[in-house]
Amino acid sequence: MNTATESPTSSSPPLPSRSGSVFSNIDPFVVRLLIVMSMTFSLLPPGFNWGHTDPQGSYAEGSLIFQMEFGSVFLIGAWLAWRNRGWSLRHIVHLNPMLIAIILYCLLTIIWSPYPVVTLKRSIQLIGLTLVGIAISPPIGGKHQLIRTMLGTLMALMAVSFVVSLVLPRIGVDYELGGAWRGILTQKNTLGAISGLCVVLWIKESLGTTFPRSICYFGILFSLFMLVMAKSSTAILVATLGTGIYLLVRRRYLNGEFDGRRLTLTVIVVALVCLHMFYVAQGRLPEWNELFAPFGALFNKSTDLTGRTDIWRLVLLEVQRHPVFGIGYGAFWLGEGSPSQMIINALHWIPLQAHNGYLDILNELGIVGLVIMAGVFIFHILNLVKMTRIDREEAAIHWAMLILILISNLSESEMFRGVLFQNIFFIYSSTAISARITVHRMEKAEAARLAQAEAGATP
Repeated sequence: MNTATESPTSSSPPLPSRSGSVFSNIDPFVVRLLIVMSMTFSLLPPGFNWGHTDPQGSYAEGSLIFQMEFGSVFLIGAWLAWRNRGWSLRHIVHLNPMLIAIILYCLLTIIWSPYPVVTLKRSIQLIGLTLVGIAISPPIGGKHQLIRTMLGTLMALMAVSFVVSLVLPRIGVDYELGGAWRGILTQKNTLGAISGLCVVLWIKESLGTTFPRSICYFGILFSLFMLVMAKSSTAILVATLGTGIYLLVRRRYLNGEFDGRRLTLTVIVVALVCLHMFYVAQGRLPEWNELFAPFGALFNKSTDLTGRTDIWRLVLLEVQRHPVFGIGYGAFWLGEGSPSQMIINALHWIPLQAHNGYLDILNELGIVGLVIMAGVFIFHILNLVKMTRIDREEAAIHWAMLILILISNLSESEMFRGVLFQNIFFIYSSTAISARITVHRMEKAEAARLAQAEAGATP
């Protein structure tokens, strides 16, 4: 119950000052700096080592440069949160409770983790990202600052990648994958992913008034060019799907109170009817290959998701050894000699994730952790529904990102996996949305108090 924000007489932290000392306007700059640093460090090769571009490996090893990168982000975030501790405490109170729950549970798994130090380090990363997310949330950070600063950061990375791919192809071009560009990023799929995301973000800006249309159109064309040069069919799908979701949510196609539920029920009914028709015709339910084949053919993907299903089967065997509580947060994919050695022996190469975020959570945190993670998403969705009533335009982009994250984690593991890009954005999005709702409630309570005071003063 949000009685603190709903009570007209409740005290609230003062709004950030816009005048006074030299440091009075430093908060917006620090917020931008934190967003730029965290996004950049998550996308560039760990330790800025372009000779070793697998982020998962270095994250497991915990290199000194990597620790310095995000250690500085966490320290600056902690300073900003302390500087505005009134707002920080208020945001913590109204934070997604399941986000706090999953962090606490990750810490609890230290007790039975085979690598308790690694589990502790990974848990500290989650705590640090959440603290930074709280520190940069409104009103300290602007209402649209997260999305626009992220757009600027991604465009800068793409611009540098464009130059590097032309001038230093040894670094910027992956000739083993048909000359696909990767620029200064870890791999071509990463460049494709941020290019596709920028297409969606520039379309969002082109529908507003903040940037001139010419700049928006140039941004869209440049992002599309980089998307094509990255040769990532998955990223093209993400860009198309993300744009469609954003445009659908931002428009009031569904104005009725129950239209959203009707649409959901319609989709479910259509899916069930299709399954029923298939069952009547074939006498069985469709297999995964039959469901995925049309989409795989469209994007030149095999129906076994490029060998991912082999990893999934092996991970499910591991899950049976600790189904309820998991093996321990971040304590499985640690290379040779780690608990994943059984999978390494079976595959004859070293995977560093299950290529399914939900399966990795089940393996490391068990059924308990998977249920808590589902709770995180449910609470975030409920907050997005509230946010849609406050700022539909801003909520639409967060809706699009959430759906893309949920889908992409079916084939990649990024959610609640340290300082990877999707995990960082989700945590920042969750804290920002919670803060926007809190500030909105406070503004409504203050407006009601002023209206009541004016009514009482009227003779």
